[in-house]
Amino acid sequence: MGLTYKHLERVNENNQWVNHSFEVSLKLEELYSNVKNIENERIHFLATGNPQNLDNVPALKIAVQKELADLGRSFSHSPKQLKNLQDLNRLVSEKIKLADSAAILQDSNSSELKIHLLKDSALTRDISLKIREMLLEEKLILQERRSQLFFDQRSTPVYLYIISLFSLGLLGFAFYRINKDVKIQKQVNRSLQVSLDTSKLAEKVGDFGIWILDLESNQYTFSDNEYRILGYEPGGFEAKYEGFMKHIHPEDYDYVNKRAKEMISGKNMLPFTYRVITKDGKLKHFQSAGQIVEMNTGEKVVLGITKNVTSDIENKLQLESINWVLSERNKNLSIANETFGESEKIGAFGTWQWFPQDDYFVFSKNLICLYGFNPENFEHELKNFLPAIHPEDKHIVNERIKKMYEGQEVKAFVHRIYRADDHKLRYHSVTSKKISDPAVGEYMLFITRDITEEYLDKQNIEEKNILLEANNKELQAFNYVASHDLQEPLRKIETFISRLYDKDNDRLSDSGKQYLERIQFSAGRMRKLIDDLLQFSRSTRADQKFEYTELDELMQNATDELQATIEEKNATVNLEPLPMLKVIPFQIQQLFVNILGNSLKYSKKGVPPVIDLHVTEVESDNEPLILKKSKKIYFKLQFTDNGIGFEQQYADRIFTLFNRLHDKDEFEGTGIGLAICKKIVENHNGYIYAEGTPGVGAKFTIFLPQY
Repeated sequence: MGLTYKHLERVNENNQWVNHSFEVSLKLEELYSNVKNIENERIHFLATGNPQNLDNVPALKIAVQKELADLGRSFSHSPKQLKNLQDLNRLVSEKIKLADSAAILQDSNSSELKIHLLKDSALTRDISLKIREMLLEEKLILQERRSQLFFDQRSTPVYLYIISLFSLGLLGFAFYRINKDVKIQKQVNRSLQVSLDTSKLAEKVGDFGIWILDLESNQYTFSDNEYRILGYEPGGFEAKYEGFMKHIHPEDYDYVNKRAKEMISGKNMLPFTYRVITKDGKLKHFQSAGQIVEMNTGEKVVLGITKNVTSDIENKLQLESINWVLSERNKNLSIANETFGESEKIGAFGTWQWFPQDDYFVFSKNLICLYGFNPENFEHELKNFLPAIHPEDKHIVNERIKKMYEGQEVKAFVHRIYRADDHKLRYHSVTSKKISDPAVGEYMLFITRDITEEYLDKQNIEEKNILLEANNKELQAFNYVASHDLQEPLRKIETFISRLYDKDNDRLSDSGKQYLERIQFSAGRMRKLIDDLLQFSRSTRADQKFEYTELDELMQNATDELQATIEEKNATVNLEPLPMLKVIPFQIQQLFVNILGNSLKYSKKGVPPVIDLHVTEVESDNEPLILKKSKKIYFKLQFTDNGIGFEQQYADRIFTLFNRLHDKDEFEGTGIGLAICKKIVENHNGYIYAEGTPGVGAKFTIFLPQY
């Protein structure tokens, strides 16, 4: 049937190709007709001079372009026709271009018009020849396709007859094979019966049972002996998972349930042992194992074996009870030694004991390694460590050894060594304790620990603290200069500018007045810059005192300070109640002033600013923006406005010192205000983030911890 379908499909395909050739020929004729129509319209126009004769030309051009595109898709299977189509496309384009120039030549002299008509006539002839060539080629293709179609149509009855004969032969062969397979199946069934009887006998002798689980239908099959080892007659309970699991010992139920599911899913096929309670109440030990098997039919089943290992377990338990005491003691001692040895490595310390009665030393393996020696060939003598001691610290070590031999208290001390293997300088701390053990008597226990990293870190911190103190002093000096030495000449400049305005302003030229205004503006910006720098330096001082303060009072002070600007811009400030927090009051007030002032400064022209403050109490675990969860409760302050906003990519940049997103002539400012805000929030162990949308507004989110 499949071959017949293929043949008929091929006949239908050839018929479609024949129709396709007729369609292509028709499209070529239509294309030539439209080109001729364009030429006729142009000739009428040249003859009459009436522009209405060109009204149909645009529609004809579109029709020509569409027909060329359709031909291009129709010729996708024929490279030769595609090449002819490219030449035809070029000729038609030249023809249309020549037709478009008719309006220009209408008023030309007769010689130019004659040349134009000759060119047009030659293009028309070339187009006609090219179309005839393509029609001839398509005619040859059509003849070839019709021949193929006629051949397929004539051969169809013969083909169907051959297929019918083949089908009859195949049917006879199938009958023969089925008959033969039935005979073989009978032989296989006899062999299977023998195997089944053998398996049943093996189950009884080996005291095990077999179970099968069909993974597709989730149906279980139990062998006869699977029932017998549980104390039942074959078929004594329904072959289900629950029917077997009800016999599992209660203490082993969860374990068996877990292992059985792992076995069924194929994750763990290893044998496992457990306890069961048989029908007559006896306790037995079973061992189960399984394997996923794919049947010839493609179905997958779990083939499992359950073996009664009660006698094996009882013998094993008896042997284990005999050796348990000794093995348990040895195991504990081994674990203790290994644990202590690993602890020494992890903690970078070593121990050593001195027994005064015999002047005997015992050094741990890791102690020897800390000094860079090889524990395998190291002699346990105290003098063998002395070459590694730093020359300048040997007197300290010798003094402590002397006190040890004299029975005096050996206080903790630190000394330096050069490791014996790589000669690196390390710092060791040594502590000691006298111990009295009834088994071994009195001895001294010493613990030596490598504290190199801690010691160097401490030194590094001390050096950085010294440098920080020096930087703080320089910053204080800068504050003094900024508040006195820099402001003094600035005040004089502002004074002289004021005098010029009062006394000589009328005598200045227009350019002089303009220069004076620029000087006054620059002096004002310098004053603002110095004030902001002083404010920023105040926010970086570490000697500020935290006080429990009502933030509502600080916010009120901030709005009072900005009241003139609020009224000038007709702004609306909507505030929610703020909590009482432990803060640096003047810094938080400056934070509010800067945030509100920023929203007022960057408001839209002609639009009254609207500033909203939303306050919520949040837990740090629920806020991903709180990076360090050192405090559990935070207060989240969100300032939103309807100002000009900003691009979100600049959200971090706006908190950088001296950074500005706008030109200084467009918006006044020094680029310090938001940097002060960030520093103040960090001083309070908080977080500040900015979000912006150009033309919509900005939102500043502040997290302050509840101390």
